[in-house]
Amino acid sequence: ITLVNLWKVQREVRAEVYVLGSGGWGVPTTAMTEIELQYAATFFAKMLPPVHGKVFVVTGFGYTLGLDLATATFVMLQLPAGVRYNYMLSSVEGSGIYLVTADRFQLSVWLHRMTGDNHGAGGWLLVDTFSVLEACARLAGDSWVPCEYLNVAAVGDNADFVFLDHPSSGVIFSVHLNSRVVKKVYQRTADEHECRSVAVR
Repeated sequence: ITLVNLWKVQREVRAEVYVLGSGGWGVPTTAMTEIELQYAATFFAKMLPPVHGKVFVVTGFGYTLGLDLATATFVMLQLPAGVRYNYMLSSVEGSGIYLVTADRFQLSVWLHRMTGDNHGAGGWLLVDTFSVLEACARLAGDSWVPCEYLNVAAVGDNADFVFLDHPSSGVIFSVHLNSRVVKKVYQRTADEHECRSVAVR
């Protein structure tokens, strides 16, 4: 088990990485970086699951901040144009990262080959884009509530599939990205939906 403690004070970002072994938590390794002044007001929305030994943080600007767990060093990865918050990352077999994002009901899949020190936005290649609106509305049936967006909840390795959350209807969908097959995998109950609504407020 690896525990990452991350915090930011103005431009300075610090991290502590703890690894749980047979003797308990080991001595943490630490990392520190300063972000550019233009990004000083950024916020950290959430930490994504590890990809190729790195954890990435969704920020309030057009980049994701990565932490290499082995070397305790930071890397700033620019995001594709127009991508801000609603995305998840997935490892590519060998080397690289997939990014899956949803703009309302339009899914886009991007590929970034992580080679050398090229972490710029120019490294992103759009490999697929399609709409799931019709399929989601049909599968949700009577529980469908018009809503302008889907949340990207999780992405499988090699971007094989994605789980999408439709908050208004309380439905979780899975999408097999290669075949574009959409399935309804979970329907929140009224109690679950009410608790979620209260929590969001």
